Amino acid sequence: MADIDILAIAQAGIQRGMAGLRNNALNLAGKEAIEAQSTSVDDLVDMKMNQYQVMASGKVIETADEMLGFLLDEES
Repeated sequence: MADIDILAIAQAGIQRGMAGLRNNALNLAGKEAIEAQSTSVDDLVDMKMNQYQVMASGKVIETADEMLGFLLDEES
């Protein structure tokens, strides 16, 4: 079923984004990041990209849910 594939892809996107956020947070909290400010800036930018990854994947799930609801409403 196509909607299951879409949901799996969106879920994987959320997981990837959350894993990236965790990694960025660990990097920012590390001693090396405090000593090297350029790494901190890179991690902050990466955190924003990971945030958008999670938000976009959530929007895919929301859209798939709406489409499925519409199809079920039309069927009945």
